[in-house]
Amino acid sequence: MVLISIVFFFIALLSIGLGLTLLVKESDNFLERNLMRLGIGLGAFITLGLLLNLIGILLDYRIFFGISILCILLWYLKNRKSLSMQISRLKLTQTNLFIFVMLALFFVTFFMYHRGAFSYPYLEDDDSWGHALGTKYVSVEKTVFSGKIGMRYLDPYPPAYDMVFGVLHQTNNSVYWTLKFFNALIISLSLVFFYFFAKVLTEDSRKALFSTFALFAMPSFLSHFIWSIAITMPLFFVSFYSVEKIKEDKKWWIVAAVVITATLVTSPTHSVYFGLFFALYLAIKMLVERKAPLYESLAGFSGLALSFAFWWLPMI
Repeated sequence: MVLISIVFFFIALLSIGLGLTLLVKESDNFLERNLMRLGIGLGAFITLGLLLNLIGILLDYRIFFGISILCILLWYLKNRKSLSMQISRLKLTQTNLFIFVMLALFFVTFFMYHRGAFSYPYLEDDDSWGHALGTKYVSVEKTVFSGKIGMRYLDPYPPAYDMVFGVLHQTNNSVYWTLKFFNALIISLSLVFFYFFAKVLTEDSRKALFSTFALFAMPSFLSHFIWSIAITMPLFFVSFYSVEKIKEDKKWWIVAAVVITATLVTSPTHSVYFGLFFALYLAIKMLVERKAPLYESLAGFSGLALSFAFWWLPMI
């Protein structure tokens, strides 16, 4: 059962990310292209889930899987003529070597967090038990609207964390394993997403790898606390990666808006922090480039508008 959950996680995120990035010009690097599809897929999974929930469609893993297959079919139809050109051998270039080093840091981090989380047979105090209830509720009821039941981390609390884990829990019989395993995995994936964000920001693989090593060297996540911030921080990096890619293709604002929407419905506190970071980013970008960051601003305001439409306004 757990193997099915892991396979579903990667297929769903990769294919939904694949479908969304059909709109834009992606990186020429095979590894960056596919690893960032995971992060973009995570944001799109959350935004899609909120939309389905709002219009009354059940949050069932089979529906997400069907959408995943549809995304793959759309990708195939668009690229079938050039498919043979896209399948090439992975070469050991300097860029790929840096990515392999970063992936080694990811695996070490995941081993550490996974080993620690499963070193004892219980959940931690407070947040973990609240999210376990929310995860079980979503897995059974297939909605993030809890009505009068009063789940601590469902409405009006932004439900992204419990929604993702609730859908994943439908594919196995252990809420305990679902929370511990995927919490550690998503936290560890932050290193992957951060590396590529730093790479597009600095336009330097060496600086990106050094920055990623610094993040790796000082574990910044309280992974034994199973809480929504564990999914917020990876989305910070994916959001800013998508925004930075706008300088290469203006249509990236659409991808950025979808991921920003997800980032703004993960935590009531860190969603606000993200807004402050984003405002500071826009201000500095305008000062450095001496022009208004129109598409970056469009991505931010669109993400804010969608987060209100899909969650905050219904809650109000």
